[in-house]
Amino acid sequence: MDDEQQNWHLIGWDGITVRVPAEWDMGAISREEKGGYLRADDQEMPRLEIKWHSSDGFVDMEQVVSQYLKQMQRSRKRGQQPVHIEREVKVISRRKVKKDKLQTFAWHAEQDAYGAAWLCKQCGRVVIAQVMGSVDEENLGQLAQQVIATVSDHPTGGWKTWAAYGFVAELPEDFELKNQKLRAGLIEFNFERNTEKATVACWGMANVALRRRSLKEWAEQELGKALSRYGPESEPIEHRGHPALAITGKRLLPFQGIQRFFRHVAGRPWADQLRGYVWHCEPENKIYVVYAYLDHDNYDLAEQIRDRIVCHQETIT
Repeated sequence: MDDEQQNWHLIGWDGITVRVPAEWDMGAISREEKGGYLRADDQEMPRLEIKWHSSDGFVDMEQVVSQYLKQMQRSRKRGQQPVHIEREVKVISRRKVKKDKLQTFAWHAEQDAYGAAWLCKQCGRVVIAQVMGSVDEENLGQLAQQVIATVSDHPTGGWKTWAAYGFVAELPEDFELKNQKLRAGLIEFNFERNTEKATVACWGMANVALRRRSLKEWAEQELGKALSRYGPESEPIEHRGHPALAITGKRLLPFQGIQRFFRHVAGRPWADQLRGYVWHCEPENKIYVVYAYLDHDNYDLAEQIRDRIVCHQETIT
């Protein structure tokens, strides 16, 4: 990685991760039952598109790319500049991406694009990634090679990365994303696994949020409604040198002990434990939040999720 790439940052969505230049960030996302889409934009235009879907059995990648390019041509409006397509163009080598059935392409119209497509035998995903730029942009092909080389198409070690706007979190891959908030001042992802739930979030402008209240008062006001059914209690701690809170709680309703017993007999969790953490990262001027409703046997999972979130880099040495 050269000096310029050291300033690049991570974007992650549904098992897809990619490192992009600092001025690029999440522009559009979508999820389907067997696939998804991610786009990164700079301040002027879309710069990166990644599409993927799960495959079963034999896949003709040359045909996949041909159909993709034909669909792009059909979607163009009348009066737009014709698209010139190149199929025999070296964008990135098979050795670089270490994927099977690699196909590369380029197209040129009002803008230029360089892309690659492949099948990952490990996860069964078909992935198409392309980097776009203006027609007069120098070294666009080299930039495309550098970006596409960083694409990872499946989780590693049983953990899936979700990253946007500088916030990077990891969850066990069997937790399913239910909803998200991606807006100025708040990045939040909410997940579920059977009866268990987990939330990770990053709040901006902490200096304003904490101007007239303590971190505990902030947590009570901002999170109190979401956590109220578990009778939350907080304890001041320190996390990576930052002021923090550890939150615990327990939900015990009539007959819940019996329900827990039968769910455990059936091999399913019963989420009656609340565990959470809130910390204020002053150098980043952000408040980080992790909380989860967990089965007793998974009580330490919230701590594992917390420890995989990186905030102020200088505190981790």
